[in-house]
Amino acid sequence: MKNNDFLIISTADWDSPIQTNKQYVSREIANLGNRVLYVESLGVRKIQIKKKDLLRIFKRIINNILIIKKKEKNIWVLSPILFPGATNKKIIFINRAIFIFNLFIAMKLLNFKKDYLWTYNPLTPLYLNIKKFKSSIYHAVDAIEHQPFMPKKLIKNQEIILSKKVDKIFVTSKNIINKLKIYNSNISYFGNVCDYEHFSKSLTTHFDNIPLDVKKINKPIVGFIGSISEYKLDYKLIYDVANSLKGINFVFIGPTNDNLHHSNLNRIKNLNNVYLLGYRNYKYLPSYCAYFDVAWLPLIHNNYTKSMFPMKFFEYLAAGLPVVSTDLESIREFNKLVAISDDISKIKISITEALKNKNSNLKNRLSLAMENTYQKRTRKMLMELN
Repeated sequence: MKNNDFLIISTADWDSPIQTNKQYVSREIANLGNRVLYVESLGVRKIQIKKKDLLRIFKRIINNILIIKKKEKNIWVLSPILFPGATNKKIIFINRAIFIFNLFIAMKLLNFKKDYLWTYNPLTPLYLNIKKFKSSIYHAVDAIEHQPFMPKKLIKNQEIILSKKVDKIFVTSKNIINKLKIYNSNISYFGNVCDYEHFSKSLTTHFDNIPLDVKKINKPIVGFIGSISEYKLDYKLIYDVANSLKGINFVFIGPTNDNLHHSNLNRIKNLNNVYLLGYRNYKYLPSYCAYFDVAWLPLIHNNYTKSMFPMKFFEYLAAGLPVVSTDLESIREFNKLVAISDDISKIKISITEALKNKNSNLKNRLSLAMENTYQKRTRKMLMELN
């Protein structure tokens, strides 16, 4: 599939510190010879008076001066300025008018056709006439209504409307399939995948290229990379396991500004064998993985993670790391290649065993990661559209 125009409605800004499905899928579609107009977050979540949100608003204002910006080959980004977290009908009406005007100008400037609408935003029906596109896709990758400060009722209602209107639904979780299949039978499951080429660089990273901030930490190291937030990670589990395995160092890499109660995070930080290094640029992550001995997914159980397929799973495998995880439905099918348990005693045993047998099943782990890449998955998804 090539020479088509794809309007992608995202729930994340293009330059977001954590790159996800939205950016990767856009790149793969563009790499196949299609044009992509990527619409940044439309402000689903209520704004919080935090440095991160204020910086995003300032950046959005600066970006909006240019209307659209070319970010990569075949990819343009639109950054509309809307009232965030709108639930009032009048504010939603104003947001819709602003967005439609911005989109009209952008599409005119690019001579952009209404070929494909590919949306990640369940509130899309509030902003667009979906039926004006030749084909429409809802890519449901998260249960975002269960994230903090989200308008839960509005999202649920609009997601039902969206699911009924689109031509195709792709999901990354079997739990989301069960939620949406009653509204649209044309639904397919494609779990999250990885950038194998990028993370497999970990396997050939020379010691001299290991970042100093992690290299000064004594081995063995159990590592985590991703958003460090209490609605995703089980802080009690992390504390109990790290506090018990004092001879092992636990390194966490990722932003921490989504935490509501910093006392929970501080309790972990106060442990002598826990290191929170903060956000690190995506291009350096394989170098950090190269110094890890075991990768950990200490995910909490809640309504959000119930519908989650952790992106880091295949990224860890691509980096050649053995993986220990809490029991998520989305990765149970891979239980021969990942240690899965919610029991603290079993988790400690799994970590200890993984440290002893780091190369066990390495070939199979790499093979599995190699089969689950953005390139391969996007091509399969596009074939279903054909």
